[in-house]
Amino acid sequence: MTDAAQAPFIDPDSDYPCCWFCPALRLPRSEFLVADRPSRAWPFDAADGFRYTVDDRIPVCVHPGRFGLEPERTAPPPADAPATDLEPARRRRWWRR
Repeated sequence: MTDAAQAPFIDPDSDYPCCWFCPALRLPRSEFLVADRPSRAWPFDAADGFRYTVDDRIPVCVHPGRFGLEPERTAPPPADAPATDLEPARRRRWWRR
């Protein structure tokens, strides 16, 4: 393998606004996934600073918009998310008659 194949996706000395623990700073693009946002489905591992997929421990970047990548994985909706089928709230008057 050549050195270019092992180079990180983002140069750590560049001015990209990515997180200091982003896998893009340490791994080539072929070695990490891109998710749309943080999730419990890819928890943070404080031992090495990466988020990993739970099933096969592949590093995951969770801020794709910071350097123009399209997400490959979508986080599931939170379990305590409000239902969207509710009636719209009625407008309340702020004055009394």
